[in-house]
Amino acid sequence: MPDGEERRPHCIVIGGGFAGTTAAVRLTESGFRVTLIEARERLGGRVQSLTDATTGETIDNGQHLLMGCYESALRLLDTFGTTHLLRRQKALRVWFAEQNELPFALDASRLPGKLGVALGMLMLKGLSWQEKIALLRFAVRLQLNLVRPDNKTAAQLLQEEGQSERVVTRLWEPIILATLNAPVGTTSGTLFVAVMRLAFLGGRKASQMLIGETGLDEVLAPAASWLEQHGSEVVSGVVREILVENNIARGVRLKNGEELRADLVVSAVPANALLKLLPEPYRTMPFFAQFTEAVYSPIVSVYLWFDRSFMEQDFIALLGTTTQWVFNRRKLCRTPKDVVERFPCHLSLTVSAAGDLASASAQTIVERCVEELHAVFPESRSATLLHSRVIRERHATPLFTPANEHLRPNPETPLRGLFLAGDWTNTGLPATIEGAARSGEHAAECAASVFSLR
Repeated sequence: MPDGEERRPHCIVIGGGFAGTTAAVRLTESGFRVTLIEARERLGGRVQSLTDATTGETIDNGQHLLMGCYESALRLLDTFGTTHLLRRQKALRVWFAEQNELPFALDASRLPGKLGVALGMLMLKGLSWQEKIALLRFAVRLQLNLVRPDNKTAAQLLQEEGQSERVVTRLWEPIILATLNAPVGTTSGTLFVAVMRLAFLGGRKASQMLIGETGLDEVLAPAASWLEQHGSEVVSGVVREILVENNIARGVRLKNGEELRADLVVSAVPANALLKLLPEPYRTMPFFAQFTEAVYSPIVSVYLWFDRSFMEQDFIALLGTTTQWVFNRRKLCRTPKDVVERFPCHLSLTVSAAGDLASASAQTIVERCVEELHAVFPESRSATLLHSRVIRERHATPLFTPANEHLRPNPETPLRGLFLAGDWTNTGLPATIEGAARSGEHAAECAASVFSLR
C-alpha cells in the first residue's frame, strides 16, 4: 500500500446510480476511502423518483422491475437494509391480455422450481400442443446449454428454435421488450439467452418479480449515511473533467473549478457522458473512440389516474397494442388513504423501444393509451380519467445488437487508475439494474486488486 500502511487509498467514483453506488460500497468494504460524486440531489442515476404535484403521489421516472435472480442488486440493498421496500412474488406469475379475450397467465406456482415454469408454459392459453411442445423443447435446450445465439438477433434465434410467430407475439416479445428494451428483430440473441437462463429458468426464487412499494430510489436512500459511517463520503457536484497525467488518472475537476485528487477513479456514467469527461487527446484513442457508436433505445412511461378501478391484476402484459405493460399501483404501492379516496385507480403504463412515440405530444400518447385500455378492459370505458403524466426517457438504455455488443468494455482502461462501471459495460446482461450493480462489483474488484486489498 503506497505511503505506508496507515493511509487508506482514495478512490473517486463518478455517478451515483446503481453502478456507482455499488462500486463505492464494495470499495469501502475493501479498505478504500471513497468519494462518490453525484450531480443530482439524490442517488439513483437513471432510477429517479419524483412527486406528482396534482396527486401528491411519488412516482418513478419509469416502472422499474427487479427479479429474484438480481444477486448483485439485492446484495447492495441487503447492505442498506432496504429489501423490505420491494414486494416479492411468491412464484412467477405474469398475466397477458388482448382485445376480446379473457386474460391468461404464465403461472409457475403449481410446481416447485423449474418444473413450475415448464408446467406454466404447457398451460398457456391460445397455443396449439405443437407450439407448446416446441416451447418446452426450447426451454430444455436452453437449460442444457445447447442453444447457439452468437451473432444472431433474438428473432433469428427463435425462428431457428422452432418458435412460431404466435408464440413470439404472445410470449417472447413482451418478455424481450421488458427485459432488453429492444425489438425482437434487433436485439442480441446472446443477451436474450442470458436473461432466460438466469431469470426464467433459474428456479422459483430466481424468477420471482420484485416491485418497489415506494419510489424506487428510496432503496438507495441510506447509501450516503452508510458510506459516511464507514469512512467514505457522497459529494454533490458536477464533474467537468477527469484529470490525467502521463496516462494515469489522478482525480477530477468539478464544474466549480475545484480539483479532487485520488489514487484511482471509477467512472460510472454512460458512455457518451464519459467521453465528455476525458481530456481532448484521449477521446480519440481507439478504446474510447468506439464509444461514439453507442446507440440508445427510448422508453415512454404513462401514469393515469381514474375515478374507479377496472383492473384486477397487479400487472399485465397487453398483446397487439402499443402499450406493452400495465401496472396497478393501487395494489403494488403504499399510498396514503386520502390520496386513494381522491384517485381510486392509478395505473402505470410502459412502452419500451418506443421509437417515434417518444417524440409525440403528451396528449397524443395519453389518448392512444386510454383507447387501448378501453379495447382490452371494456369496463374502463365507464371510468373517468382524472389526471395523467407522461415521462419520456429518450436514452433510457443502450441498444445492444449482434453488431455492437462486442464493443462493451471490461472495467480496465488504457489509462492507469481509471476503471469503468455501468450497465453498458461487459456484464453479460442487458442494461438492467442488475447489470449496473454487477458492473459496480466488477469495477471494485479490479480497482481493489491494484492495491491487493481484496
